[in-house]
Amino acid sequence: MVAAGAAIHLELFDIFSPYREGSDDFIMNSSMNNYSIYQDAFLHLIHHEMMYGYHWSEYYDWYLYSPSFAFLIMPFALLPKYIGVVLWCMFNALALYYAVKLLNIDQKKKVFIWWFVLEELITSIQNVQVNPLVAALFILTFVAFERKNVGLAALIIASSLFIKVFGIVGAALFILYPQRLKFIGYLILWCGVIFLLPLIFISWGELLKQYVGWFDIIINLHSTNVNDLSVMQLLSTYFRFSLSDGLRYAMQATAVILFCIKYVRYKSYGDTQFKLLFLASILVWSTIFNNAVESPSFIIAITGVAIWYIADAKSKLNLALAVFAFIFTSLSYTDLFPRFIKLNFFIPYVIKCLPCFLIWIKIEYELIFRKRTLSQPVNV
Repeated sequence: MVAAGAAIHLELFDIFSPYREGSDDFIMNSSMNNYSIYQDAFLHLIHHEMMYGYHWSEYYDWYLYSPSFAFLIMPFALLPKYIGVVLWCMFNALALYYAVKLLNIDQKKKVFIWWFVLEELITSIQNVQVNPLVAALFILTFVAFERKNVGLAALIIASSLFIKVFGIVGAALFILYPQRLKFIGYLILWCGVIFLLPLIFISWGELLKQYVGWFDIIINLHSTNVNDLSVMQLLSTYFRFSLSDGLRYAMQATAVILFCIKYVRYKSYGDTQFKLLFLASILVWSTIFNNAVESPSFIIAITGVAIWYIADAKSKLNLALAVFAFIFTSLSYTDLFPRFIKLNFFIPYVIKCLPCFLIWIKIEYELIFRKRTLSQPVNV
């Protein structure tokens, strides 16, 4: 209901917009611009038109998703916009709700996660984003692995990849589980199937052109997001150095190495606490080291923060970090803080990213150095 209410609230902004619907000013100020991008991309595909590039007469900004993403949006895109957007927002919220529900943890911990991520979920819904679904897919991948269904895990990861490229990070979990070769085979199979899905509507030549367009937009995305909320931007701001493309990639490569160090703890692969912390690391890491991360993307990271908090041992430091994240990640872009604070402090100093970065460091420390002690075990 919260998602439906947020979507209807957006619709009212457009319904009572002072600008004529369809005008340039209306498009530039539309509250449902992202949904227009999704819906019109599907229409472009079935009408054999290029999905990528600017379509100023329809929406503002770029279509950043794969050609196959159109199949996810199709059931919503075929509906009138003011109905489709409500159902789309509800679908994203319910996906995250049920993903958390499927975690094999104590009910009180699930309730904590739902409440902890609610504010960030509303932020994402108000921007008609797909990020709640991406967070849900990371969790569902974990659930599938835990239930020893590697084929389903591969399908979920492949689907996530074709929604947002960084969805492939979910595959980092497969090392922790048996049947690794079987998983790789399934992943190749499902990636191939999803890659070819648009052939239902378009020719092979058109499909290749669409994928080239997607590749180009992803490769060049960093140059259009100079004010992203990533760790790279945070460090360049705090340490006052210019963030060139080469340096950005070097920092991301370093982050990959740091992320992979925890694989040395192979004796902990069967430990439930270790695996939940690993999932939390994936959710936070894939957000804060993303070139194009924006405020609505942090529903993914904050979900990771919530899972970290319920999985790790209780301590005053962890409580302080969780509160720090709730206030300065989830609430920093809300009306709780005056506009001048947001414009002069939170935004220029990339404050939204800072708590998640500190918590990710804490998670990595726990995974790499801590002995697996379940004196305060996760309820599973």
